[in-house]
Amino acid sequence: MNRRRLFLILIAIALIAVAFVAIVFFGLLATSVTTQAENLPELEGSAETTRIRPADASIGQLKAAGNINLIEELQLVAHIDGFVKDVLVEVGDTVNTGDLLLSLDQDDVQRAVEQAHIDLASSQLRLRRLLTSADEIETELEKLNVAQAELDLQKALQDLAAAQLIAPITASVLTLDVAPETKVSPGTVVATLADPGRLELTVQVAEVDIPRIESGRPVDVVIDALPDETFAGVISRIEPFKETQSGVISYPVTIRLLDNDLDPALPGMTAVATLRTEAVDDRWLVPSAAIQEVNGETVVTVVRGLERFPLPVTPEGLHGEWTIVHSTDLQDGDEVFGTTATFVEQ
Repeated sequence: MNRRRLFLILIAIALIAVAFVAIVFFGLLATSVTTQAENLPELEGSAETTRIRPADASIGQLKAAGNINLIEELQLVAHIDGFVKDVLVEVGDTVNTGDLLLSLDQDDVQRAVEQAHIDLASSQLRLRRLLTSADEIETELEKLNVAQAELDLQKALQDLAAAQLIAPITASVLTLDVAPETKVSPGTVVATLADPGRLELTVQVAEVDIPRIESGRPVDVVIDALPDETFAGVISRIEPFKETQSGVISYPVTIRLLDNDLDPALPGMTAVATLRTEAVDDRWLVPSAAIQEVNGETVVTVVRGLERFPLPVTPEGLHGEWTIVHSTDLQDGDEVFGTTATFVEQ
């Protein structure tokens, strides 16, 4: 009986010890949290809190206007003298690679080809006769004549091919500058082709903003004539040559439109590009008055429900009376101690 009583006494003592340790531990923890909160510097108007807001995408964007252009216009030129015989296309037609667009009168070039064949055959015949003689000089000269006749035939065949103008790409006919019986010369522009589905937009970006963008960055494009549509684009190049207007230095930035269906967009239309300069993930707007330095660390005092605690943040820039901070711990709906005189739309 005495042993049982002793065992119960020992259990009671152990329970009392555990309870005492728990009371001391939680008492110290509460004191630590209270001390940390009390050590935060007092803010002016610290009784007021402000709800933080996600850093709106516009904070990381630039807007610039320009005009839509075709990425490439291909001018087709005549390579020989001649008169246009047939024109097989009209402005606005879509042509495929290899399609015949127009042809020149081929009578003269066809005769030139026939004459070149005759001249080559004659030179080859003379050479065969001379090969049986001992006159090496005449033989070598005739070899040169054969080579020249071959070149003349090759040139005549090229001119015959050039009498037909073939579409080198699949595209639309933008301009047609000749008509039947029009005389053309080498270098005369006879038509202009372009792919209407390959469009670009060139805008001017101020020198101070150039370091914030780079080729390959995505762009949103809104065309004035099509305000309800947003087209996807990408920065394709940044020209190294500056332009100066009214003392402001800017650089042309070219944006290639990526959408598969660009039929509604036409060259010459005015458009506004929104260039994304930086990501806004985990970036928040907090009142600049809420930023504090505690033990060498930048923090804001967060009020989340009934809790109040400091949370480290990384300031990244100012936006009026607000500061853009980076933090993976802040949450939508958090409030911080500190106020502003202005309101930021969400």
